[in-house]
Amino acid sequence: MGVKNNPNKIFQPKKLREAREVRGLTVRDLAQDVGLGSHQALSKYENGKSLPPADVLMKIMRVLDLPYSYFFDERIREDVGGIVYFRSRANATAKLKKIHKIKVAWLMKLYNYFEGFLDFPESDLFETQLNRNGMFTPTHYDEIEKIASNLRRHWNLNNGPITDITHLFEKHGIVVSIISGEDISIDACSKWVGNKLFIIVGNDRAVPSRIKFSLAHELGHYLIHKHVKEEEFNKKDVYKRMEDEANHFASSFLLPAQTFSDELVSTSLDYYRLLKERWQVSMQMMIYRSRELDIINEHQSSYLWKLIARKGWRIKEPNDEVLLKESPSILKEAVNLLVDNDVRTKKQLYEEIKLNKRDIEALTGLPKGYFDESEERGKIVSFKRR
Repeated sequence: MGVKNNPNKIFQPKKLREAREVRGLTVRDLAQDVGLGSHQALSKYENGKSLPPADVLMKIMRVLDLPYSYFFDERIREDVGGIVYFRSRANATAKLKKIHKIKVAWLMKLYNYFEGFLDFPESDLFETQLNRNGMFTPTHYDEIEKIASNLRRHWNLNNGPITDITHLFEKHGIVVSIISGEDISIDACSKWVGNKLFIIVGNDRAVPSRIKFSLAHELGHYLIHKHVKEEEFNKKDVYKRMEDEANHFASSFLLPAQTFSDELVSTSLDYYRLLKERWQVSMQMMIYRSRELDIINEHQSSYLWKLIARKGWRIKEPNDEVLLKESPSILKEAVNLLVDNDVRTKKQLYEEIKLNKRDIEALTGLPKGYFDESEERGKIVSFKRR
């Protein structure tokens, strides 16, 4: 009797390309690291024109640090297509954006896996009527102020400071991951399915105020630009305007106009510094918001920015230590629930998810090495009963 091939164990060429790209390697880089004589052979593997021999596949797995099952996972295929929104600096490379685009897809994969076992908060984000035809139309800043105010009412928030925006987002069904990163060119990126919003913050060592603003910025993209088509998104002038609109939403949401205006009784740097701990945002953001609301004029704004630069506070401001750290918990809780209640062992988790242990730990916020901890073995020998 012959051995039948498992139809679920078919090599997936797209997964090889995805794995290479998420590690930031070119075809030539990986071919060289694997020891292939020519990069054309690797291109054939990625295009499905030939199957990598077992020894080559083993080397690919080792270099890319991903399990065997990842490359044969036909049942769960991450969606890396469609628009992913980025809050990034001008020097963010296409390669870095591609890495984060795949990681957002992995975050969605993790959530879908855990959702098979657990009940998560339903997303209660509302939809606006903006850009419903897919074509981008600039949204007036007064309208953006209204959207921010409406969301606060929708979530039963007062018009005061938001202390822990990550917890607030998770409570309302938004999935957040804050990963460690050496490169801070990508502050955050986001993608959604229906009204389910997924956000990755690209550097856990960033100042909490920057993380807070990045999260609000990505939420702004969902509320204002959800229906914009990809061809519109790729236009340089449209993209710049969308970034401005998302920034305006973030500042409107975090610093409501009336409350912030009432509390800003002085526009000296010392007073902004005093309000920093209460509002949990940077002095620079408060200056930006003050100009938006015409609390200060262009001359005053220019003076304050020059003063900030002269004091060397562009990157690191005083009193950053009083800002509360943003820390996602929902995916970490999901893992702990499954393991602590013996629904899945740690080994079963990472084998079924089909990702590298370190990648799962990073995306869920688990401590590094969590999956390396030895699992308690069941007792085999016991006392005799007398």
